[in-house]
Amino acid sequence: MKIVVMSQNDLEAQGLKWVAESHLNRVEVSFSKEGDADCFIVDMELWDEELEKDFSQRNVPWIGLSSDRTFLTAYRALKGKAADLLFRPFDPLLLVKQLQQIRFQLRNEKSGQKSEEPAYLRYEDFFDADVLSPPITLAAFVLPDKTNYPLLSKQLKQYPFHKGAEIFAFSDFVLAAFLTNDEQACIEESRMFHELWKREIKEDLSIFVNARRRNKLKDYYQDTRDMTSLVFYEGYDISVIEHEPIAWLPVDPFLTPVEQRQWIEMLESKDTAAIHAWMQNEFLSYSRPYPDPEMIRVRLTSVLAQARRYMKSVHLEDGHWEKSYHEVFEIIVKDPVVYRIAQSTLNFIVTVVSAAVKKAEIGESAMSEEVRALMEANYWNPNWNLAACAEQLGMSKSTLSRRFQQQNGRKFSELLIQLRIREAKRLMKETEVPLDEVARLSGFGTASYFSSVYKKHENLTPSQYRQGKLHL
Repeated sequence: MKIVVMSQNDLEAQGLKWVAESHLNRVEVSFSKEGDADCFIVDMELWDEELEKDFSQRNVPWIGLSSDRTFLTAYRALKGKAADLLFRPFDPLLLVKQLQQIRFQLRNEKSGQKSEEPAYLRYEDFFDADVLSPPITLAAFVLPDKTNYPLLSKQLKQYPFHKGAEIFAFSDFVLAAFLTNDEQACIEESRMFHELWKREIKEDLSIFVNARRRNKLKDYYQDTRDMTSLVFYEGYDISVIEHEPIAWLPVDPFLTPVEQRQWIEMLESKDTAAIHAWMQNEFLSYSRPYPDPEMIRVRLTSVLAQARRYMKSVHLEDGHWEKSYHEVFEIIVKDPVVYRIAQSTLNFIVTVVSAAVKKAEIGESAMSEEVRALMEANYWNPNWNLAACAEQLGMSKSTLSRRFQQQNGRKFSELLIQLRIREAKRLMKETEVPLDEVARLSGFGTASYFSSVYKKHENLTPSQYRQGKLHL
């Protein structure tokens, strides 16, 4: 952006040059009105008919400066179509804001035209505490698979946003700087892009539009970045517009002595149903305001520590169990979504309990109980079946099938489907998780297979069941 300063005072002209170049990126300030210019800063003492005529022909935006607070000065600025008139002494930041607005307007006028002009914003602008927020709206686009961020960035750059947008790819999200302060228009266009992405790429995508603007771009960016933490609780495939900063609810990250005792009793009694209920109630029933995700991660490691102590008490300490333990610990620390972390932790704990049951070798009833425990631990996995269970128990499929049916009066597959339907009902009743996620989390794999099996056993579709629960 080329700025020309016209002032009678050389010291003031140099000061204006410093203000513009120190607060704005990619600006060039000169003192000669000859040649091309994108904007003028004019001392109104120099204003005359010749200058007015020259500016009218150029049709270039300009800002007037004056010490004379009179109607005549204001009239001249108004007649000459000044972008603004500042009276000395004035706050330099008012001048900076007006220059930002002019640059933004010039950029909008050039949108749709092929131009070699550099980008309106740069990456470093988001980390510079002195850069003021231009009239933009920031939105963060978040994917479950980070390897697809280059593709997401490319798609966003090619998408024809009405007001235009500049795209910045970061390590854990892609940031769109919409060249408008109309946040409602931004969320609508974002949702249109979301539909296109789902149709063509077929991957979940979360979008967070930040409607709470800040004076400094760095603060606005940080607020937007913080919004992406909502994925921890709300999952992917959502579109959210936030008007307030994220405020986390205080929570004690460690288990209380009472909770520790409860865990000892549940593990020692091998009460997988109670363990399942405790985990579901503790980690899958959050509502706003949410606790800090990092505190929840610490709390989950406290639960995992209880399982670790139990493993030692039942002598499950070989390399296989150590590896499994550390894998779950890594999931707790790194996975972005709480329900996946909680499910992985629960699966591990129930598997530990199941292994302890097997180790006790207490006969046929124990085998049946162990199979049920394995079902509780693995029903969520659509690839887990009779063959997988038999392999875990070290027996043939036919033997397991025959002994299980003799002990329980029903087939292995029937009970497994029953458990999956039970979990699907719970998710549909207690959460707002989309039906395709319900299918995945309850072990059916695909929404179509889930719908078919559910209707066969319950005589209504999952959608009809959820709608019925909403009207109760």
